[in-house]
Amino acid sequence: MGLSDATQNKTRVEAICTLPNFITAIRTISCLVIFSIAGYTQDMSLNIVGLAIFWALDCLDGFLARRLGQETILGAQFDILSDRISVAYFYLNYLFISSGPVLIVSLFLLNFMVLDHHLSNQYLRWRIISPNYFYKIDRTVWALNWSAVGKFINTGPVTLLLLLTKSTIAPMVILILVFIIKGYSFYRMSKLVPPTGTEFD
Repeated sequence: MGLSDATQNKTRVEAICTLPNFITAIRTISCLVIFSIAGYTQDMSLNIVGLAIFWALDCLDGFLARRLGQETILGAQFDILSDRISVAYFYLNYLFISSGPVLIVSLFLLNFMVLDHHLSNQYLRWRIISPNYFYKIDRTVWALNWSAVGKFINTGPVTLLLLLTKSTIAPMVILILVFIIKGYSFYRMSKLVPPTGTEFD
């Protein structure tokens, strides 16, 4: 192995061993443990605790990655996948424990696990390090999906409405809005042509 190869391998190892990635790993493991116990004991309060920990540490690892200059391609992928499994586990528990509205939960998971997941991975087609920088490609798609407001609308309102009210109409209206946003985002993204090259900004 040449010196350049060794240096590249060392860089890849260092990119994995970052504080944000460590926090992502901790939140993933801790949330899975909490959600597992909540499901086994049918404890909705514990399920909500797991969700609160997920949200708090999800904000923290992203903040630290940007603040410490430790954003990586692997870190973004790890974060996206961790989000999916944690949120899915919470919602499956929610259905199992509270017999919540199956249609709304199914549509929510269809959006988050399929549509949003696909859109979130499209940053890999461009020379950016995570979806947070998609404003460099298309500011409208970024604002609708990965700005602070866009991220909140994607998961926050439906979850909070299901937990705080008995209404099914309001969450369904929000879900319809989210599906419209995703459809429009797919349309705009289909018109974008990724550049050639391998450098990441």
